[in-house]
Amino acid sequence: MRSADVVWLEWADGLPLQVLNSYSAKFILRIHRYELFKQRTLDAIATIDPSKVHKLLFVSDYVKQIGVAKFPWMERGVSIPNLIDVDKFPFHHRRRGYNLLLLGRISYVKNLPIALNFFSDLVWMNSHDPYHLHIVGDISDPELFYYQDNFLKKAGIQDRVTFHGRIPNEDLPSIMNQMHYILSTSVFESQGVGILEAMATGLKPVVYSFGGAESFFPEKYLFLNENEFFQRIVENYYIPAEYRHFVRERYSIMHNLWRYADVIREVANG
Repeated sequence: MRSADVVWLEWADGLPLQVLNSYSAKFILRIHRYELFKQRTLDAIATIDPSKVHKLLFVSDYVKQIGVAKFPWMERGVSIPNLIDVDKFPFHHRRRGYNLLLLGRISYVKNLPIALNFFSDLVWMNSHDPYHLHIVGDISDPELFYYQDNFLKKAGIQDRVTFHGRIPNEDLPSIMNQMHYILSTSVFESQGVGILEAMATGLKPVVYSFGGAESFFPEKYLFLNENEFFQRIVENYYIPAEYRHFVRERYSIMHNLWRYADVIREVANG
C-alpha cells in the first residue's frame, strides 16, 4: 500500500476510509447508496479531506445527487455503474412462463409488502395460471417474517410463494434457469446488480421505478403501479435474448471495462 501510485477504495466506510486518512497516494473513492443513509457512515465521510480524493465516483447519478445535497464537494464526482461478468450467468432460452424471482437480502427497502400484495392480486385475477413467486435471500428485518406469515395465510396463497433463504452465488444461475421473470419492488437501488445478473440468463425484468431506475433500464422494463405491474407480466412481449443482449452491451465487463481503465489512467497520469 505504501508504494502504490493509485489506490481504488470501494465503499466510503471502515477500512477504506482508514486507508484514505493514513496513506499518501492518488485515491479513487467510490460511494454507493448505503453510505449516504447511515449516520455512522455520514459521520465518517464528514471527516474526509476532499483534497485527498483524486477521483470521486458514484454508482449512479441519482446517488450522486443525494451525496451532493449532503456534501457539496461531491459535485465533482462522476458516475460509473457496476459491471457484470456475464460468463458466470449463462444464457438459457425459455418460453414465457409463470415463475417470478425476487432476489436479495429482504429488508424494508426491498418492499416485500408490495411484492406480495401485487402478486396476490395477480394470482386471483389469473386463477387458472400457475404463477409462483420464489424469494431468494434472508429476511433481515424480523417484523417482515411475521408480516409475510400473516399475509400469506390471510390471502390464501401459501402454496404460491416459496422462500428459499440464502443461496450461494455459484448456485444462483441454476435457480435462475427455472424462472421466467426477475421482480424488483425495491424503493431504492443504487443500480440493481441482481436484476442485471438475472437478465443475463434470459429473465424478463419487472422493476419498480425507483429513483434513477430510468437511467439503468428502459421504460418497458419498469412499472410504477399495479396496472403496469400486471401488464409487464401478462403481456406477450417476452424476448429472453433481448434481455441478455441489453446487459452484455451496457454492463458486461467485456464491453465496458474501458470505463474503469480510463479513470485509473486519468488519475495515474494526472
